[in-house]
Amino acid sequence: MNNPSLLPHLLRHNVPRFVEHIRAREGVSEEEWAWVRCDNEGIDYPEGILSRADEYLLYPKDEETFNKGLFTLVKLLAIMAFVPSGIRLFGLHFCSEIEGFRADDG
Repeated sequence: MNNPSLLPHLLRHNVPRFVEHIRAREGVSEEEWAWVRCDNEGIDYPEGILSRADEYLLYPKDEETFNKGLFTLVKLLAIMAFVPSGIRLFGLHFCSEIEGFRADDG
């Protein structure tokens, strides 16, 4: 992906789907909260992807690298949507308490 402006659109499409998946199983698991809090800088963890966002999300070397970064970011945002008032990123608001479409530009 060589167009970083597509990232918000991909998040708008994918995060609400993952939020629905978490809601269907009645919430975020303890293992998922531990995954969010983990300070591991590997690419399977939020810290690793966010600290190297340019490499994995903005200007990845190939589609596989981008997909790995996107999946980790989508999972992180979907989990964080369950904190009170949700989470905002790239002008989008993801919140599990909002019914229907859960991404809001406002």
